Amino acid sequence: MAARTSRSSAKPEPVQPPEAEAQAPEAAAPVAPVSPSPSVLERLRRNRMGAVLGGLVVAMAAGFLLSIFVPDSNLLLALAVLGLAEAFAVGFTVRYLSECRGRTTQLTAFVLAALGVHVLVTTGMVNQAIGDLGSVVGGLLNQGAGATSGLGWDDALISAFATPAISTGAVVCGLVAAIIAGWGPRSESGHGRGADAA
Repeated sequence: MAARTSRSSAKPEPVQPPEAEAQAPEAAAPVAPVSPSPSVLERLRRNRMGAVLGGLVVAMAAGFLLSIFVPDSNLLLALAVLGLAEAFAVGFTVRYLSECRGRTTQLTAFVLAALGVHVLVTTGMVNQAIGDLGSVVGGLLNQGAGATSGLGWDDALISAFATPAISTGAVVCGLVAAIIAGWGPRSESGHGRGADAA
């Protein structure tokens, strides 16, 4: 009896009429998902010339900014470090913005890195804007002569653009950027990320 009493005392769940069940899906109509607009980097990746544009911007910007760090003594180690920094910046930019890692991507990285390194080295050597650390500190503290200067940054930049960009250093840095941009396993079928985009 106790079992029957507990069953009878339990309240039955309310059952919705068929009309209400039919109207419920119509009332809650699915809302179309709003897709966020793609970022600038994603737009560059979708564009055929996005990797070229992004790599060119990075190559020129890094070349301009790093040119002021070329020392007065034209120290080989400083030029090598600055050139490799340019090559890494261009190589990883082209690699990130490219859909494939074929020869076209490597050629793009090679040319852009060579141009950037040429602007970097030529502008820095002609201008010699920043000398040794003592002259920089002296210029900041208004003590001494401050940083030495050659022809001026504008004239140095014009010289960089007017000089042919054919040098062993530029070619080496271009090869480094091409290796970075195309690094990955070789595709046996010739399709996918290892092949050039059509």
